[in-house]
Amino acid sequence: MRRLREETRFMGKTNTVPLRFENHVFTVTPDFALVREIENELGSISALRETFSRTGWLASDLVTFTQILLQAAGKSVDYLLLGNAMLREGLMHYLVAAQVFLDMVLHAE
Repeated sequence: MRRLREETRFMGKTNTVPLRFENHVFTVTPDFALVREIENELGSISALRETFSRTGWLASDLVTFTQILLQAAGKSVDYLLLGNAMLREGLMHYLVAAQVFLDMVLHAE
């Protein structure tokens, strides 16, 4: 999680979110098409931010969210393979990346 915080330290200047997967850092740039895809799949951005900031979120929602972000960054990954990889690595850095992305969308500067 410390690494992600370091990777996102300058994100406000670039309006991108780094997402680490398989020893690579993918760069995700929020845009309306991406937000629309997320909302069509998982519901409103504001509700997702609220869900991911509390303790009641579902691992399957986080896997879906991460899969959408990776696809936007040019990396297609099978849903079940991604879920298993995320469980092996631990979910926290993916949760932080989701929170950073949602904050950026909701509070763009």
